Amino acid sequence: MHKLKMKQISLIVTVTVFSILLVAVMVILDFTKGDVRVDALKENTRVGLMLEGSRNDRSWGQSHYEAVNSLSDVLNLELVCRDNVPGTDECIGVMRELAQDGCRIIIANSADYGEYISTAAAEFPDIYFLHAAGTESAPNVATFFGRMYQVRYLSGIIAGIQTKTNSIGYVAAFPTSEVNRGINAFTLGVRKVNPDAVVHVMFSDSWTDDTAAGECAEKLILSYKTDVMTLHTNTNAPLETADRHDVQVIGYNYDNSGMYPSTYLAGCVWNWKQFYYDEILACINGRFRSENKWFDINSDIIGLALPEQTSFENEAYKLPLEEAEKAFRTYSFDVFYGPVTDNTGTIRIPAGESMSDVNMLNKFDWYVEGVEIDERAQ
Repeated sequence: MHKLKMKQISLIVTVTVFSILLVAVMVILDFTKGDVRVDALKENTRVGLMLEGSRNDRSWGQSHYEAVNSLSDVLNLELVCRDNVPGTDECIGVMRELAQDGCRIIIANSADYGEYISTAAAEFPDIYFLHAAGTESAPNVATFFGRMYQVRYLSGIIAGIQTKTNSIGYVAAFPTSEVNRGINAFTLGVRKVNPDAVVHVMFSDSWTDDTAAGECAEKLILSYKTDVMTLHTNTNAPLETADRHDVQVIGYNYDNSGMYPSTYLAGCVWNWKQFYYDEILACINGRFRSENKWFDINSDIIGLALPEQTSFENEAYKLPLEEAEKAFRTYSFDVFYGPVTDNTGTIRIPAGESMSDVNMLNKFDWYVEGVEIDERAQ
């Protein structure tokens, strides 16, 4: 009899525990849908997006705008976008307006906003700030970027194979670490397949000035018989200028192959949609993390857009591109592994060593062998 009671008690306890677990699971399932908190998404979330350029620039600005805007229905967002906000004192005023307008999340897409975001984050500790290309740190700030230099290297392989004059043009905005990193990676890709090629660089001193960037492209084409052109600006004026001269182009930020069907070889592009889905959802769910993220090619945030005419026109691209991309994805190689020599003949990265992330992010003030800077005033 005693044993029977003990079995009954044990059964009751087991059933009770199972019932509690079942209720807990049901609550969880009711509370969430995958990673999405259903109750949290019932409320509209206002998101501020601050762009240094335009949401319709077919470049850096549009890559962010389209990604966030595409999530409006999925995550029940109300997007408040501010275009053409300069990286000056003016931008802190825009951030205050967005905060006072009820934005719970503010996304900013320029490195120039850094110090102002730090100020705004301290003023509005309950607002989350997502800063592309930023490096600052605060409890409510997350910064992020991609190792686009890996894709630049791949595009350099295409340029190095494609050029017939061994003269390649590169229009860049400013000689920052980010920009120099791209110039150097591209040139190393060029020289991997064509050691005789030279990359001629001219700075436009602006991210968005169409006239300045277009004039740089014109000068590079006329001065050096450039037959392939690429860029690191948020204006596509260099592509337009090159296309007009029948110079082949490698784009940046956004796939513009449809705009230049006869000259567009490839594009180094950003794919932000999944990233913004994850980050905005984390903010809504109270799972925000203050950290710096630097995504490599395995993230698929960065990629090489190859239009059909490039994919099938020149089979010489296929093998070196596949080999380099595989090396990146398996971490058996990265762009700035030594030996790397600068354009004065000095070894900057010895054999067997690699450049640190800190130096790549903050101290890239030199150029690899094969880069020639045109320092004519713009």
